[in-house]
Amino acid sequence: MTRAVSLVASLLIVLTVLGGPSPAAEPCQEREIRVDVQAARLGEDPSTFDLIDAIAASMRDDLGLKLPAWRKAYVCRDEPAFLEGLLRNFGAKVWDQSVTTSAGLATPIGIFLRGDYLARLSLPGRLGVIGHELAHLNQQELAGPRAQELPLWIVEGHAEWVAFSVIDRLGYGAHGAQRAEVVFAVSLQAIPHTLLPDLARLESRERWQQSTLSLGHAATYGQAYLAVDRLTERYGSTKVVEFLRGFATVADFRERWNSVFPISYQQFIDDFRAHVRGLGPGDDLRHTQG
Repeated sequence: MTRAVSLVASLLIVLTVLGGPSPAAEPCQEREIRVDVQAARLGEDPSTFDLIDAIAASMRDDLGLKLPAWRKAYVCRDEPAFLEGLLRNFGAKVWDQSVTTSAGLATPIGIFLRGDYLARLSLPGRLGVIGHELAHLNQQELAGPRAQELPLWIVEGHAEWVAFSVIDRLGYGAHGAQRAEVVFAVSLQAIPHTLLPDLARLESRERWQQSTLSLGHAATYGQAYLAVDRLTERYGSTKVVEFLRGFATVADFRERWNSVFPISYQQFIDDFRAHVRGLGPGDDLRHTQG
């Protein structure tokens, strides 16, 4: 938190002294996200905006996931530009401890991406980051402003599931192979299974960040993805979408859960925890019934 506050303070001083940068000093390139873009094969050296178009088309056509209209993509050249772009649009209220280490961020006006971070990734890696953030926009479309009230493991797990699915659909990595990598990370590289946080602990942003910082991404993003993947394998991806879409009309997410899934929320948490503890090298959740 100290680092985030100091960065915000520094940027505020710079903007105050300069009286606002000139158009040539814009920190981020921006473009409206085209929800009606036609699917097209990616070239040899696609731009970030080309990737956004391809992912948006795949989400719509292959996964049936609609993006909200009138959203923009902001591609920022580096971390200071990324932070400045967020500061200009949202002020200091957007900051939490995770922002300064983010490769991307979904907001009510669109997605912000760090161009320097994306440039260091392989093409599938870039597709994954962008797909994850666009999935958060789809969640806004489905659940409205209350998407932020959903358990974070569902929000982040679904975003990972969408990202992996898009990479697969576009031909840059089989979903099964990506799943196996996550299983390997959770089962062998994270921490002893007895210390893995259960899904109930990963509902709030504060506890999610604590677990990510202390235990690593496999313990949070990895587990969340595997949980949503398990839901999808058992009940279908349309059920997950149905859960997200109807959340805006109920008082509590458990009420919506019980109306969509044939297993109680607590039962699923307990079942998944037992399942994760039993994972070993080579396990693939598509073929595991425990």
